[in-house]
Formats: sequence, structure tokens, C-alpha cells
Amino acid sequence: MAIIIGDIHGDIAMAHAFLNFKPEVEHVALGDLVDSRTQGTIFEDELSCLNLLLRSNSVLLWGNHDLAYLPRCRWQNFSNYPDRAETFEYIYRGERGRFKAAHSVDGWLCTHAGVSTTLSATLSKGLWDYQDSGAIAEWLNGEFECSGMSGPLFARDWTRGGDDKYGGIFWYDPNKESARPDSRVKQLFGHTQEPGPMKKPTWVNIHIESGLGHWVYDTEVDDFVCLRS
Repeated sequence: MAIIIGDIHGDIAMAHAFLNFKPEVEHVALGDLVDSRTQGTIFEDELSCLNLLLRSNSVLLWGNHDLAYLPRCRWQNFSNYPDRAETFEYIYRGERGRFKAAHSVDGWLCTHAGVSTTLSATLSKGLWDYQDSGAIAEWLNGEFECSGMSGPLFARDWTRGGDDKYGGIFWYDPNKESARPDSRVKQLFGHTQEPGPMKKPTWVNIHIESGLGHWVYDTEVDDFVCLRS
């Protein structure tokens, strides 16, 4: 079993609520740990949030905002956050071994933004037919490590400001792209903001920003849990 959370974006209260809920089980954060969109959030709070997560036992996945601080990332752009670029780049480079591109738990494939049918068609096709989330996660992690920060995993669809025909596992947006999440394996992802729980038969988007509390997904009960801050 595991507790899964979507985009934390420097919210230290969210990070504490996530880590304190059922601390005895595995915790997985689906990336975008930094770059707050909340007015008034100071850099020191974001830095404390990132360090809190790095010191925890949680499984940490790469999100597009995290990868943007790594050299050679194709969408590296610090223009909106000049005060934090050097510090975050230093931390992410030093902690690169703490992060994964994909993770499997309880039969769920966890990535930052999900895998669409368009993307899976360009990847190892036979692997998906086995419907093994563990084998797929392992393959995605291997592809990420040898990718050189380029290729289909990093694709950015035009609806998200890119020039690709689809989004990769860090940019896919099922609300804007025509392709659906690949249903041959159950998927948990974030990235695309939702106003409330988004649960489909074979996929779950857990990036919820409703203002009602902090949401996580508990695989033991196979449902969302709202943690009050």
C-alpha cells in the first residue's frame, strides 16, 4: 500500500500533512516539489519544503518544474524564478539519485503526468501488452537515465507551449490532448490541475487544488483522502 500525492509546489504545510498521514506505509510524491504559484510564498519556505521531502523516506519522482533546474533540460528556463535558480540547481544536481521517472506500487504506474496512448505507441510496444506496471516503471527509469534529457519522454505538446504532437511523462495533459491515458495499466499521475477528485476506471489524476485541504490517494482503500491543513 502507499500514500500518493501530486504537485506540492513548495507548500510546506502540504508536505507535512502528506508525510504525517499513515507514516508507516510507503509515500510517493509525483514531482513538481518546487515553484509555488501561491502569492506571498517566500523562497526560504520553498527551500525548507524541498529539504523536508529530501530528508524523508518518500519515493520522489521528477516533475517538469524539478527537471527545469537541471543542466541540459530542453525546457530549462529560470526567467520567472531568478532568485532561486542557482540554489535549486545545486540541490537537484546533488540529489539526482533521490529521484525516479516512474514508480510502481499496488499495480499502479506512477509518473508525474501520465502515459498517453500516443506516447506508449512510440515506446516499447510489447512491454505494455503484458500490463505489468513494475516492468514498465523499470523500463521508463532506464530510458530516462540513458535519454540525455531528450526524446519522447520529454515531449511537450503545443497545448502546453511546446512544439511536439503529444506530451511525454512530464507534460501530458489529458484535458487538452486528444489521446487518452493508456488503459492497459492502471495509472496515477498529477501535473494537470483539477478542482476536485478525478478518478476514472484505469487512471487517477491527483493534482487537486480545491482550497478545501490537501488531497492524497490511499492505495489501500483505493480512493482519495482529504487531509485538512
